[in-house]
Amino acid sequence: MLFYILMGLIVTSAAILMFNHDAGEVFGLPIEHVASITVLSSLLIYLAAGRFGSVGKIVQSLKQLAIWVLIGFGLILAYSFKDDAKMLVSRVAGELVPGMGIPSTAGSVTFPRTDNGHFMVLAKINGSDVPMLVDTGASSVVLSYEDALAVGVDPDRLQFSTPVSTANGRTKAATIRLRSVDVGGIERGRIPAMVSQPGALSESLLGMSYLEKLGGWSVSNDRLTLQP
Repeated sequence: MLFYILMGLIVTSAAILMFNHDAGEVFGLPIEHVASITVLSSLLIYLAAGRFGSVGKIVQSLKQLAIWVLIGFGLILAYSFKDDAKMLVSRVAGELVPGMGIPSTAGSVTFPRTDNGHFMVLAKINGSDVPMLVDTGASSVVLSYEDALAVGVDPDRLQFSTPVSTANGRTKAATIRLRSVDVGGIERGRIPAMVSQPGALSESLLGMSYLEKLGGWSVSNDRLTLQP
């Protein structure tokens, strides 16, 4: 029974630390103090129970105590390196998942070139995920009609009156302004954009109306790097 009580205490505390580490406090206490109190309380409960147990269980109790010390140390260690662990997970995801991006401690984010030779990003437009093809030749962010509806653009307010050139020839698009565009954690607001007519564009484009608002961007060794 004691094992399950202590395990529940440590697991609950670990969950609290993971989901509240950005706040810096839990119940008004610095989050580092909460971690220390949790581990020490678990050890004290264990020692108190062992003291009142039978003498024949001393060796077994010492072995179990060593296990709890390691668990407590692991909990503190995991919390101490949480930022490094998050960065590592993000880097692995950026390499494996197209468009995720690889963040750096300096705030920049890097996207590897895909197998088709292009750079793909998974952007958040008005809070919604939209896969986009990076097109430095496009003067504006261009949304496909379907993606525009997905991010909350009112179709009744779209006026397809702006002439544009595409790979399929001349056509017309509707001009809009996006509330926010977030690529790899680099967010910019009030981005001028266009919406293509239904069926005219298969992939949305991340063009210069977003890129020119960045601190900089560069392409090197099949990597696209965006600077905040």
